[in-house]
Parts: sequence; structure tokens; C-alpha cells
Amino acid sequence: MATLGCKVNQYETELIREQLEKSGFNPVSFGEKAGLYIINTCSVTEKAAQKSIELIKKAKNRSSLLVVTGCYAEAEKEKLREMFPWIDLVVGNKEKSNIGNIINGNGKNHQEKQTYIGNFNAHNRAFVKVEDGCNQFCTYCIIPYVRGKEIRSRSLSEVIREMEGLAEQGFKEIVLTGVNLGLYGTDLNPQVKLVNLLKKAECLKEKIRIRLSSLEPHLLSMELIDFIAQSSWICPHLHLPLQSGDAEILKKMGRRYTLEEYRRLLRKVREKIPSVAITSDVMVGFPGEEESNFSNTYHFLQEMKFSRLHIFRFSPRKGTRAYSIKPRIEEKVKKERSKLLRDLGNKLSQDFASQFLGKTLTVLAEDQPDTESGLLFGYTENYIRVLFPGKEEFKSKLTPSPFPLPHGERIKVRGKRKSLYNKFIRVRLTEIKEAKVLGKVEELLQ
Repeated sequence: MATLGCKVNQYETELIREQLEKSGFNPVSFGEKAGLYIINTCSVTEKAAQKSIELIKKAKNRSSLLVVTGCYAEAEKEKLREMFPWIDLVVGNKEKSNIGNIINGNGKNHQEKQTYIGNFNAHNRAFVKVEDGCNQFCTYCIIPYVRGKEIRSRSLSEVIREMEGLAEQGFKEIVLTGVNLGLYGTDLNPQVKLVNLLKKAECLKEKIRIRLSSLEPHLLSMELIDFIAQSSWICPHLHLPLQSGDAEILKKMGRRYTLEEYRRLLRKVREKIPSVAITSDVMVGFPGEEESNFSNTYHFLQEMKFSRLHIFRFSPRKGTRAYSIKPRIEEKVKKERSKLLRDLGNKLSQDFASQFLGKTLTVLAEDQPDTESGLLFGYTENYIRVLFPGKEEFKSKLTPSPFPLPHGERIKVRGKRKSLYNKFIRVRLTEIKEAKVLGKVEELLQ
């Protein structure tokens, strides 16, 4: 199976994988010989759509069943069938969760669908999809058209059951995700909010870190901010897409906040959660973006002091309102602006990490070394990627738990030595070298 795009797509791929394993299939990597290939596509940008096409081309001439699903398949069903007649099945997003039954020949009659996953293959942290659909209709965005404008939230009990199962499997961090996470629960009867889900998760038997994926700024409530501020297990990390730091372009994008509202929101968040990491998405080259508009964006990003930026170029998506907006920006200009913002983003990331040099933070160690340096690495609560030298094992000792325990109890790691992989470790950040944050292991917590 091959997956492109967002965390929601990655979650749905995992759901399909578990369905097929239960019916007797054995998963292999996409490059290996197999009897079934599944490509879970993305269409949020032209680049993502092109990558989807390239994967489909790679699957040509393989005497195997080929299934194409995901957002690009939803948007271009007929086009795919015409361009690539060797595709056996094109499955839209609404039927994606039933692919296992479709392949096994009982998709039309079999009404019961698997609604949650029991594991998350080949990942150090697990994603849990809690919501689908978006009714915001930003002018550039294809998502409401390929995912649906109807909000479809999972019940509190179903999400909690899945989280409990993943924690029992050994996952120590769960990322809650959705097509528009901030709209979670608005369709349920009675209505609930994302903060209600987080409060319910406090009852999990296994205390784990919970990280939130992208939240639209206008949907981030003070109630949620306050709850994160007092929680010891919800990561102080918020991804709040900005898209543009220019008032004129932001309005043309159809975003539901002003720059001043965004500025005030970040000020409130940082007042409540001093160690918070605020990451963001920024688009360059929206139609009509003059040099002055871009300059405004650049300076607004500097002012906001984001800890990490995801920069992407505008892609005209047929069917969206921005598709017909003129004038379009030349690709050469978009590339130049993208580089400027990426360079700025790298500097902002280092500036953020430098605030914590000399401090000891809790890191969840990844389950394999960094490929470039060979060092072990992991992420802090506030999403700083830290490399730390040392062996794969660390001598254990009695150490405080990273989570509140009754009567000041401590967690004792049994045995003389314990693997660091997938463990919480206290790491002191020592230096930033060649844009990499280095640290020293001080304690093994779990």
C-alpha cells in the first residue's frame, strides 16, 4: 500500500490494512511483488496529484489487482479510468473504509464496516481520526468537494475505546486528527466539543501524551486553551494554519479571521501556555499576490515567531472559487518566495529551540536512529526534534513519572538496562549545531 497526503489519509490506510489482514492478506512494501496494490491518493495540491499519478504509472504491467482510492480518486474518477485502464477499482472516500469487503466480493451486501483500528503499523505514534468533512469552503481548497461538506464525527465512546486499545498496544503518544478537527462533535446529538473529548480521555487507564493536529484559528476556544494549559499530558503544541500574513490576500482566500484576531489569539495562547510551540501553514503565490503582499506576509511571520512553518505554493484546483481568480503568479516567482519563507522558517525554528537550551524536557524516543547522524532522536512535548548521543540502552534508575501519580509514586523500570526506543526520556538540550538540536540523556522515565 502507498499513501500520500495528510494524517487522515494515513489513518484510513491503517484501517484498510487491518481489514485486509483479518481476511488473510499479508502486507508488504509497495515496491515488492504482491497480488494487490492499493494507492491512497491526495489532491490538495497539483504536486500531490502528480505524485498520485506517478504511483499509478509505477503499478502498470504488474499482474496484480490495483485499487486507487483517496481524494484524487474522488475528484477525478472518470479521468483516472480513461488515463489508466489497467486500474481495477477506483474507490471514493465514502467507500474507502469498506475496501476490504469490496475486494473480498461482499461490499454491496455487507453493511458492517470496521470503525476503529487496533494498532498503527510501522509508526512510533498512532493517529486517531475523530472527524471527517469540512464546511468552511476557503476559496482555494478542494477538500470540502472531495471529503464532503457534512461534518461526520465519531462518538466519544468509540474514540476513547480506540485510544485505550492503542495505549494497551504500547503507543505512548496519540495524535487526534480530522479533516477539520475543530468542528468535532458539532453534528452529534447532543453536541459535544473537542475539549469534551479531551476531558473524557483523562479516564484512560494508560496515561499517554496526546497531540492535536491542525486546528483552524477561529475554532480554537479559550476553554480549550485553558484546558491544555492545566493538563500535564496534552502536548503544548498547536498547529494553527495562517495561509497569508497579508490582509487583502487573506480576505480573498475566504479565511474566517483577520490578522489582528490571529495576533490576539497567539498572544492569549502564549500567556496561558508559555512553553507552547505554534506551527503553521503558509501559502505563497495566491492569485494577485504582489511583492507588497508577500512582504507583509514575511514580516507577519517574523512577528508571530512560529516554531515551525510548512510552506506550499498555490495550486489552482478546478471547482474552487480561486480557480478563476486572476492574475496568476508565475511558478518562478512562487519558487523564489517559497525559498525565502523556508529559510525564514528554519531560522524561526532555531530561535524557538534556543529558548530551551540548558533546560531538561521530556522526549519520546523514536524506534530507530536518525538516518543522517546515526544518533537516537525524539520529539519533546512542544515538538522540538532532539538528537542525543548514546547507546540504544540506558541504565535504569528510580525516576519520577512524567504524569501525575497519587501520593508522589514513582515508576521503577525493572532490570539493569532498558531499551530507549519508544520510551519517555528526560533530555537536557545542550546546543544547536548545523540546524540540529542536540541533547544529553539524563533520565529514563518509562
